[in-house]
Amino acid sequence: MNYVPVFIYRVCEWIMRFAFVNILWIFFSAMGLVAFGVFPSTIAMFTVIRQWVKGEVDIKIFKTFWESYKKDWIKGNSIGVILVVIGYIIYIESKIILVSTQPLVQFSKYPFLVLVLGFTFLVLYIFPTYVHYQISLVQVFKNSLLIALVSPLNNIVLALSLVLLYYIFQIVPPLAFFFGGSATAYVIMWACYQGFKEVDKKREKLKSKKEE
Repeated sequence: MNYVPVFIYRVCEWIMRFAFVNILWIFFSAMGLVAFGVFPSTIAMFTVIRQWVKGEVDIKIFKTFWESYKKDWIKGNSIGVILVVIGYIIYIESKIILVSTQPLVQFSKYPFLVLVLGFTFLVLYIFPTYVHYQISLVQVFKNSLLIALVSPLNNIVLALSLVLLYYIFQIVPPLAFFFGGSATAYVIMWACYQGFKEVDKKREKLKSKKEE
């Protein structure tokens, strides 16, 4: 009979955790005037959620978030600038393709769609990759794309999960304010973490073969 109250307590505890991280994400994004705060704040949020995905649920949330925010402020904004520049170039290219009637330009829309898809998965994987691996920014971009390419099943699960979240937030808009960022980050981090484990296993197998 005691299992029900314990279950309810655990559910409430997780609700509070997700809401707290989401509020921290919004607050620290605003503290950096959004443009200079959203990317470091996003990295800090993924840093916390990565620990949860790994099973370390009793971490000090504010301390972990704040330390990551301070430490990764410059690198976080560097990643943000690169993503914004690439995104802007893609946006301009899409406008050119839409208004142009030249056959060659129209044909280019097919490789352009591949480029958009690749950029989308780069954005999804880049923050989990950054917080998971201690590597340079160049390697972060490179590894994000490579892991996305070798994890097709995880990509499908990730895409479907994000679509489901989107519809839930559309049906109950207030949930987006309290859980929009943290719930989305958890789904992305969980799917990416499965991809990381697959890649690590493949690396271990290759290493073992080389040693033999």
